[in-house]
Amino acid sequence: MIDMTNIYDVELKMVDELRGTEVVRVIDKGNAMTSGEVCWELRGEVEQREALEEWIRDRGNEQHETLLRLVSWKFV
Repeated sequence: MIDMTNIYDVELKMVDELRGTEVVRVIDKGNAMTSGEVCWELRGEVEQREALEEWIRDRGNEQHETLLRLVSWKFV
C-alpha cells in the first residue's frame, strides 16, 4: 500500500499516437483515485489505470490536441 500522506501528484508517461512522441504530464493524484463508500480511495493498479485512462479520454486528449495512450505512471 502506498502512503499517500506526502504524495500530491501522479506523473503520467504517454505516447502521442498521432505524432509518435512521448508525453510526460504531472496531474493531481485524485485523478488516480476511485470513489468509495465514504471518500475517494487509492485502489489497486487496475483501478488506477482505469481512472487515469478516463482522465486521458475526458481531458488529456483535448488539452494536448491529440490521442494519448498511457504507458506508465508513478506517484511523486
